[in-house]
Amino acid sequence: MRKLRQASNSRRDVRVYGMLLVGAMFVYAGLVVDPASNCDASGRECAPWLVPIAFVMGVVLAGSALAMLVHARRWGSRLDLGTRTLWWWDNAVGPGEHAIVLDDVARIRVQRPEESEDRVFLYGHDGELLRFPSERGVPYDAVQWAGDLALHFPHIRVDVEGG
Repeated sequence: MRKLRQASNSRRDVRVYGMLLVGAMFVYAGLVVDPASNCDASGRECAPWLVPIAFVMGVVLAGSALAMLVHARRWGSRLDLGTRTLWWWDNAVGPGEHAIVLDDVARIRVQRPEESEDRVFLYGHDGELLRFPSERGVPYDAVQWAGDLALHFPHIRVDVEGG
């Protein structure tokens, strides 16, 4: 097991700062570009309506990033091998820490979509989906993490889809 604990929040997530930067650039462009100047030399191809749309998009993007920075969403997980429990938290899903007893987990399904992050689903012995924040609760590569759990808890079957 590489890492038993993973914790982060939106203030440490580079993507939030990227959103803020791109949003600020769109806001700046919407403020400084004259809509009438958004035409070609012949005047036939003119789209002055793009400037206010860029400004609004920038405001929405930068505003969303600022809200995420102010709210400071927390997420993470930790594995307690002594009690055979996986603890996870994600204050966007629910407040506090949540526990999954790994003896109750029969199967881990990892979806590997081509264009987005891996998604992890935990299922109980009855086939019921257990509540777990798939992309935020895994400390490293999802397939490797699921395999490491299965090494420590041999009753867990790992299924990988896609990728």
